[in-house]
Amino acid sequence: MDIEISNEAVSYLSEFPQHLCKMCGKCCKAITTPYTHEELVKLAEEGQEEAKVFVEIFQRYDSVEAARAAVPDHVENILNQLKKSNTDFDESKVTFYHCPHLTEDNKCSIHSTRPDCCRRAPRNGWSLFPPECGFKGWQFQQREKVKASVRKLKEYLAELELLDDNFFLQERNKTVKEMKDFIKDKIKPWEKYGASFW
Repeated sequence: MDIEISNEAVSYLSEFPQHLCKMCGKCCKAITTPYTHEELVKLAEEGQEEAKVFVEIFQRYDSVEAARAAVPDHVENILNQLKKSNTDFDESKVTFYHCPHLTEDNKCSIHSTRPDCCRRAPRNGWSLFPPECGFKGWQFQQREKVKASVRKLKEYLAELELLDDNFFLQERNKTVKEMKDFIKDKIKPWEKYGASFW
């Protein structure tokens, strides 16, 4: 049994459907991260490469209101999703950014040298898309692929529950306990998206 999250479920770059993009530019005009601006700058100063690139490339809006004025529907969509996923949500701690390299016709003026965070966007089926984004169907497909992979892992985990934790699985070169821990580690990143209920 394949106990890995399938490459097909999480690696989509080889068949990334660029043609679905409606070129509205909203995803480049309103970007946020899980960090406050201060935390992001600190991470950059500590040498965290992705944070460093992010603060070098993207420009911060002065306020959430300034971001709302630029891209109202996308900003509201992001804020609503953040409120749903965080009971202690504090809008004042959210920082929005925009890309200064977006042209008037919503094209990337540094496309060939764009940072990795842009090359990998949208990151997965749980990325926050602007309303009416062309990637919505793709998003649904990606979510379903990941859910199917996680369900397979959970089925294998249920089978392992029938065995003694110390039993050695020769084909995996692990004990049942080690295998169960390995599978739980594979599932864990998806728990924030609801994997406990899949």
